[in-house]
Amino acid sequence: MSAPLPEPDIDARILDVEHRLMAREARLRAGVEDLTGQLRHRLQPKKLLLPVGGALLGIAALLALRRQPHAEPTTPRPASALRNIPWVRLLGLAWPLLPERWRGRVSPAAASSFVTLGLPLVETLLGTRRSEPLATVAEVDLARLSGRWFVVGELKAHGAPALRPPEFGLLPRDDGRLDLLERRVDRSGTHGSEALVEPVPGSHGARLRISHWPEALRWLPLAWLEHGVLHVDPAYDEALIGSTGRDALWLLSRRPALPAERRQALLQVARDCGFAAEKLHFYDDAG
Repeated sequence: MSAPLPEPDIDARILDVEHRLMAREARLRAGVEDLTGQLRHRLQPKKLLLPVGGALLGIAALLALRRQPHAEPTTPRPASALRNIPWVRLLGLAWPLLPERWRGRVSPAAASSFVTLGLPLVETLLGTRRSEPLATVAEVDLARLSGRWFVVGELKAHGAPALRPPEFGLLPRDDGRLDLLERRVDRSGTHGSEALVEPVPGSHGARLRISHWPEALRWLPLAWLEHGVLHVDPAYDEALIGSTGRDALWLLSRRPALPAERRQALLQVARDCGFAAEKLHFYDDAG
């Protein structure tokens, strides 16, 4: 019986993913340029002046009200229930109910663009923010953090779990930033993705800004999400990285499995930092 073929080197896999993602980024950039041209051609500035101006004034008024101090209410209000109601999304459903003369002032393309692009932006501006900042370690050596990692547990806002531990590859760049390459295997096959990671100035590497957006759009503030390194051991064999919004968390190890006692210790760190640790999906249940 012939010996099994050796598994391809992770560096070769990362390089292959990088080449494919560069080609995909070029296609995305071309698509963005084409979309920009179509929007410029279809949108009518005169018709947009009144509704967009009114929307901006409304957003400014809401933000001003949020900043104003207010007296403590005599009876408790169901704040958590109110925050869970998708008020901004309901505005999109109200569009057909507006008077015909109002809707006639906005072109269909402009209305569609506002619903698909504008509402998420407004939702971000008016979203609930945590008062407590995310606690991180004091300092992280990004050179030692680089290399190959296995995701033995994760909390994701979107997407289905993988079939086996996903792999991260952190590759240092000459400018002090890192390329993040991810490989996941799910029911539809093997997938790769690429992101850019840069340290937040003054954080000593403990806070990281990550962008999965194409390079042509990384100048947008919404293209970046901030994460914090909640834990890393002295040998840089295990790490815990989470988003400042507490909706994403990665338990990383240099090996596909992590001892049960170490997993429990990192779970406690996640709980102390305000994450829903009970919702983590683990890939090393046998460990």
